Amino acid sequence: MKTLGSGKVVFYTPNGTNLQLSGEIDVRGDRVSITEIIYFNGKPNGARETNLPLAQTVIYWEPEVYEQIGYEEE
Repeated sequence: MKTLGSGKVVFYTPNGTNLQLSGEIDVRGDRVSITEIIYFNGKPNGARETNLPLAQTVIYWEPEVYEQIGYEEE
């Protein structure tokens, strides 16, 4: 299972509501850590980390884009 990357987490609370968070996701054991970047006037100004139980969350990973850098033969 993927344990590190960007995406969105939907946390289902015991009272039936849900909480949606997006940012950098790190799965550590039975916990999910979401780090959200806080922007102020369009510039990053801080971060907020939220830890949630893995059993009550659904993770939607963003696709990773890898660029292959190489030399073309002539």
